[in-house]
Amino acid sequence: MRTETREVLRLAWPAVLSYVLNNAYRMNDQFWVQGLGGDAQAALGATFFVAIMNFSVVFLAAGGTLALIARATGAGDPEARQSVARHALLFGVTIGAVLTLFGTFATETIVSWLGLQSNVAALGADYLGALYAVILPLAVVPALDHVFIGWGDTKTPMRLLCLAVGLNYFLNPILIYGADAAAAVPGAPLAGVSASIAEALGIEGLGIRGAAYATGGSRLISVSIGLVILRTRRGVPLLGSLRPKLSRLRAIASISAPMSVSIATYAGVYWAVLALVLSRLDPAATAGLGVGFTVFEGAAYPCYLGVSIATASLVGRNLGAGNPDGAWGVIRSARAIGRVLGVTMALAFWFVAPLLAPLFTEDAGVLRETIRYCSVLAFSQYWVSVETINEKVLLGAGYTRPIMLISMTGNLLRIPLAFVLAVTLDHGAAGVWWAINLTTYFKAGLCWWTVQRGLWSS
Repeated sequence: MRTETREVLRLAWPAVLSYVLNNAYRMNDQFWVQGLGGDAQAALGATFFVAIMNFSVVFLAAGGTLALIARATGAGDPEARQSVARHALLFGVTIGAVLTLFGTFATETIVSWLGLQSNVAALGADYLGALYAVILPLAVVPALDHVFIGWGDTKTPMRLLCLAVGLNYFLNPILIYGADAAAAVPGAPLAGVSASIAEALGIEGLGIRGAAYATGGSRLISVSIGLVILRTRRGVPLLGSLRPKLSRLRAIASISAPMSVSIATYAGVYWAVLALVLSRLDPAATAGLGVGFTVFEGAAYPCYLGVSIATASLVGRNLGAGNPDGAWGVIRSARAIGRVLGVTMALAFWFVAPLLAPLFTEDAGVLRETIRYCSVLAFSQYWVSVETINEKVLLGAGYTRPIMLISMTGNLLRIPLAFVLAVTLDHGAAGVWWAINLTTYFKAGLCWWTVQRGLWSS
């Protein structure tokens, strides 16, 4: 096995597990809210893309952090590394405070933009209102994780997420159903324990709002521990100077901004597809999207992302050390790993997803649309791996502007394609899913070509 391959895998496996666990939050939510009915699952599916839009803002404090800390590590500059870490965390806290204020006033407007109707809209507003109330620790998590990853430490974020997801699993049934948890989701593992705890503490279920509060509470605990680790083990003085350097914040934001725009465009496109296309179809299609995207892509994409983030860290450190040939060696190894993952996930979407989908819904219509979603998206999994790995090569190099252009163009094409295939040609939800596939092929090819040009390595 090549040295570069071993190094990518060494960093990648904790990162993969971290991103799988990160998506396990949504899997937990989808699993536990099934006792509230199909409308609750549809509301969660739609609001997931609001969460992605929020992440596009939060990522301003994270993406540039990884690149700058990786370069400082490669260059042997601990002072710059600590300064970037402090500023990234301050940036994350500031963004979280702004989002809390924004969400207080904008929740109803956001729900109307999604095109949700009646009970689904009410449930979506309840969930988002609660989520914005506890979003501050969620806004700090990406910056904190990218500090560790840029340092070459992918195990600490993994361990923190293990703790957070475990807490989230227990808190969800307690806060959603209270003492009725076991009856609401019969046969759910440990539901009886959660119900007993809720009854003993006199906790009443909060419905779908409880899912948001469970997320915020578990994240608050894990972030607090992560900050202690950063201070005691990495020696980062978290307070530092009371006067932040605007030049340092600008450096982080200038690298992050193109990717933040591309993430925002991605989320905005799904908003548009929900409002203009899926709202014309059976509501089960929206719920199927929520389960398929959250559960099955939520398991596949973290595998690609873990390998690609490890690649970004190694590319940044090689460039910081003045070794572009080493960066190319990392890229070749990461691409080979990505090819194996892409083919494996394609087969899993086609053969395994129909067997697992019934665990997440008892509604026949939602189940049918979930399986349809996974069967179609099986044909793009290989190309999602290509896109993700090459995109993160550019992130690690700090060469992010092409990512924005490629992502915006490809994602915006999804809106007219989805409308034509689903509505004009009457292919229904399958037309929307094929629009996603076709634009994924387009983006993957351009990301690969951009990396091959090599302009990022100078």
